[in-house]
Amino acid sequence: MISTLKSIMEIRGASGANRLLYYFGRIPLLGRLMNDSVYSRTALKRTVTILAAILKILWGFLSKFAYLGLIVYLPVLLTARELPASGQYDLYLHILVLLSFVVAGVSSAVILEPKRDKYICVKLMRLPADKYMHATLALRGLTFFIYFLPAMLVFARLLAAPLWQGLVLSLLLTFCRTGWEALHLWLFDHWEIVLVKKTGWVWSVIGAGYLLAYVPLYLGRASLDMDAVLFNLPLVLALAALGALSAWYIARYPRYRNAVDAVTKIDDPLLDMGRMMKEANMKQVETKEKDYSAEQLRPDQFTGKSGYAYLNAIFFSRHRRFLAQPIQRRLVIIGALFAAGLLTLLALPDTFSKLVQYLTGALPVFVIVMNFTSIGERVCKAMFFNCDLSLLRHGFYRERSAILSNFRIRLLRISGLNLIPATAVCLAVNLLIFLSGEAWGAGQAMIFCGVILGLSLFFSVHHLFMYYIFQPYSTELNLKNPFFSIVNSIVLAVGVISLQLQSTPARFAMMVLLAAAGYMLIALLLVYRYSYRTFRVK
Repeated sequence: MISTLKSIMEIRGASGANRLLYYFGRIPLLGRLMNDSVYSRTALKRTVTILAAILKILWGFLSKFAYLGLIVYLPVLLTARELPASGQYDLYLHILVLLSFVVAGVSSAVILEPKRDKYICVKLMRLPADKYMHATLALRGLTFFIYFLPAMLVFARLLAAPLWQGLVLSLLLTFCRTGWEALHLWLFDHWEIVLVKKTGWVWSVIGAGYLLAYVPLYLGRASLDMDAVLFNLPLVLALAALGALSAWYIARYPRYRNAVDAVTKIDDPLLDMGRMMKEANMKQVETKEKDYSAEQLRPDQFTGKSGYAYLNAIFFSRHRRFLAQPIQRRLVIIGALFAAGLLTLLALPDTFSKLVQYLTGALPVFVIVMNFTSIGERVCKAMFFNCDLSLLRHGFYRERSAILSNFRIRLLRISGLNLIPATAVCLAVNLLIFLSGEAWGAGQAMIFCGVILGLSLFFSVHHLFMYYIFQPYSTELNLKNPFFSIVNSIVLAVGVISLQLQSTPARFAMMVLLAAAGYMLIALLLVYRYSYRTFRVK
């Protein structure tokens, strides 16, 4: 196993070094310092291989701290500040168990995942499949425990729990995930099922798991005394026995070659990943003949329109179903949440009262909610693939007057579409608060609606501004502009930071609306000044 693991690490190191050199070569200005000859320089590649290994180890630790901190600990800290440390710890353990012990066991199993490393080592380098799997799974189990342990200890200490519980949690999680790996292998062995490819089941488990994980945050308590449940000797011994039996099953499994073939035959990452990503991106925005009704294809339906107004009228008419579907989904979700609120009112009045009290002070949360409610990015991607990709090859379409005319027409249409779910949010929240009997005056309702509608317009401008200034899409619809991702991340980070603000609703609304207005003004000025230079095919 040691020699196999050494070979695997050498292959991974060389592959990682090549990728680092490739991405360095794509950095503006700095990339000019190197040429293709660097790939043949053994000493340099050895140094880069060591650097890649160090970065991978650091990322292993940092990713676990980020996961436990942002996904598990931070929601507890934000919503349960008034609870004692023991209550917060119970909520922390509740979220951790559902997400890491249950959901991740279904969605993040590695034993049957399609992976480039697996393809290179087994298919190209001819390493025996059983030796490869034994070595990688042993390394995975060991590093999984090592990477999680420091983060578990730190957050146990932050929640005033004994440090030994952080150690036990790391062990229990390692045992449990080993059991999940064995279950995935057993399902494949008996029914030829590769569970991680059953995306419908996987996403259903993810959705249900996250919902059940975070519901106690709004109830203010965990359903069980998680401290007592997890750290009792019978459960620890049972999970340890499960981990040992699962490791024995994985070590004795005889058909690893079939397992590797099953996940690299169709999904060969080296050969097909580029094509698969291209096809997946295109499928998101492509139109089909059935999308066009006879009414939409009538030549006289846009009588009176000309120029770019005519062009955009055709685009939005022929993509009516494509644009209506995401709006309908959002309305269905809002309606379902509203119905759940009404059921809570009838069945659990006390819980409904807590929910309404949360809603009355939840304006900061809607900064993030309205970002995901907007369909601007989806529309921009469709406009690029089905309209702009072809027309941008002509000089007249890149003139400032043409770009500004299109921008104005599209901004009005996208804003109108985004205002539909925003209005539904306003109606649902205000009606729930009204039915609760909570003190909620006309002024508070107007402030809430003003923020929601203002954020809807803000994200309409934001997504269209990002499209025209950065034009991030390649002809395969891959993101090619890192600044696009950076600015989007900053906007999302501002939304997260706003959750920490302690302010009255009126003052918060004023800050949000002024910031949004300032951003929109700057965005419109930048589009006016620079879009004719930046809006192009890449």
